[in-house]
Amino acid sequence: MGKLVDIVIPLGCGSTHDNWELRMALRSIERFAGNCGSVYIVCDTPPSWLQKVKILYCPDTHKHNKDANIIDKLSAAARLPELSEKFIFWSDDQIALRRFDAGHLPPVYNRRGYQDFSGKRIWHRRMRNTLDYLQRQKITVYWNWDAHTPQPMNKKKLLELFAQIDYHTVPGYCVNTLYFGLQRTPAQIVQENLKATVEKAAKLAVLPLDKLFLGYNDAAWQGNLPDLLEKFLPDRSRYEK
Repeated sequence: MGKLVDIVIPLGCGSTHDNWELRMALRSIERFAGNCGSVYIVCDTPPSWLQKVKILYCPDTHKHNKDANIIDKLSAAARLPELSEKFIFWSDDQIALRRFDAGHLPPVYNRRGYQDFSGKRIWHRRMRNTLDYLQRQKITVYWNWDAHTPQPMNKKKLLELFAQIDYHTVPGYCVNTLYFGLQRTPAQIVQENLKATVEKAAKLAVLPLDKLFLGYNDAAWQGNLPDLLEKFLPDRSRYEK
């Protein structure tokens, strides 16, 4: 048995489905995560059905800077002495589809570079701001790390890297690209080889079980993904009352 690695899930307050997304994420963690230690939920108002997780209270104070809220929550968890030195940053709308070892989860990158973020959406502006910041640090990357997959992080390194950065000012910075970019992490595992993405009202015949992870957004609710996930993960996890 390897060294146990904790999982940290920063949870916002915007779920319109009674945090069904979190239920599915936790069920997949229980079923598939090997060498998983404690699960930390960092949020303002935890769901009443949670149990057997570590709850850390941290409000969303940035209305137009989602990643700043995430960095605040990851930093709050990283300051806990009991959190494992290496931990996994997991989002509630990410699902494990197969068995994996939490101690050997690799960083995952996305092929999209600066030229692919030309829109006016706040997230596009935030990514350009992140890549511009890295460029000013003489770090040039032609991709990004916000691949919407669980990502391995080191708590001391996270606190060290973000301590001197004003990530609160809009548009802010994209947390994964900033973290891995500042460490000059080599691009080895590309998103599409590890993760399937559902970001539209798709009618899926089956879940993409050839991938390790599944990531989705609210648009996927208009398709049949929720039904497929309910059938795939029907049983309550130990984290649910």
